[in-house]
Amino acid sequence: MAMEKDNLLPVLGTLYPWRRRIMYVTAGAFVISAVLSLFLHNYYQGKTVFYAASQDLFKPEKVFGGGTTEMYYYGSGEDIDRILTVGNSHGVIDFLIDSFDLWMVYNIKPGTSKAKFKMRKAFRENYNILLTKQDALELTVEDKDPERAAAMANVATHMIDMEVKSIIKNSQIALASSYQRSISNKERVMQSNLDTLVYYRGKSGIYDPAGQTEILATRVTEVTNSVEREKAALESLKKSSNKKVKDSIDIIQARITGYDRELSILNGDDPSSNYSLKNFNRAKGKIELLESRYYRSYEQIGYDLEKLKLYNAAIDIDVPTIHLIEAAEVPLYKARPKRSVIVLACTIAAFLFSIAAVLAIESYRQTDWSALVRKQ
Repeated sequence: MAMEKDNLLPVLGTLYPWRRRIMYVTAGAFVISAVLSLFLHNYYQGKTVFYAASQDLFKPEKVFGGGTTEMYYYGSGEDIDRILTVGNSHGVIDFLIDSFDLWMVYNIKPGTSKAKFKMRKAFRENYNILLTKQDALELTVEDKDPERAAAMANVATHMIDMEVKSIIKNSQIALASSYQRSISNKERVMQSNLDTLVYYRGKSGIYDPAGQTEILATRVTEVTNSVEREKAALESLKKSSNKKVKDSIDIIQARITGYDRELSILNGDDPSSNYSLKNFNRAKGKIELLESRYYRSYEQIGYDLEKLKLYNAAIDIDVPTIHLIEAAEVPLYKARPKRSVIVLACTIAAFLFSIAAVLAIESYRQTDWSALVRKQ
């Protein structure tokens, strides 16, 4: 049973009477496909191969040695994706279409509502960017003219480089402008703090809080000690029976009065006194706060100015966004069509189709349709 089921002799027996027709169909398909393939236009392929450059080449902290991490020269996934996106963008496609007047080449009339859509679609069929196994990018352009194919591939590669570079440069310019605005705002704040500081310094007489605090504290101690010393000397002279010490007593009393007056000024709370410890301590915090704000703004502006210099220097650097490995050369051989493959495929398809048609016809003939109808 199995042998009968797997036996091809009945099939060959079915096909044998049709052998001439199958041969005619196959030969006809061979001749027609061969003739038609001769009318197909030859397309030549221009190809460039390049690697994506790392974005580190545009970072000033990496370029000028300020970064703490290693700088990479070849790009990774994000850099490759950026180039692929730009390469397939309408900007690059439209630039190539207009630069090489492909409207005439593709015989599409511009100006209609769908003309640009049709033109882009037609050109994309001959334009491709792909990632190779070596993580390189391969850009290919196919055209009937080999010189134009090579020229378009080279121009497209250059255009991609310029577009990606423009995106990065615009980001750097925007960042530098942001730093410049930040510096201007901080300079205004710093000037406001400085004006306020000068005003309160003149009003309070405090120009060096730390130094003046030490001086006033030392002076209070010195005056207090001097008063006690003078009082002790005065008591000693008052106990003396020598009448000649009267002038000395008067002098000592005058000094004690002067010291007491100085102490009252130092320890008093007269708002008009710049040498009152109470007034000094009340104003010192305000002065120190203003000084802290001023110096902090000054240091931050200095830091931002250095960053701005780095970004301005990076903007002036002309670094390519791709590492070109192979520029497009004028192709010597066509890329398509593969006429032998087309003819062979059409011939085999015609042969198989004719066999399937014969089997279907014979199966139809051998079926008793009237019996099937009655059974239904």
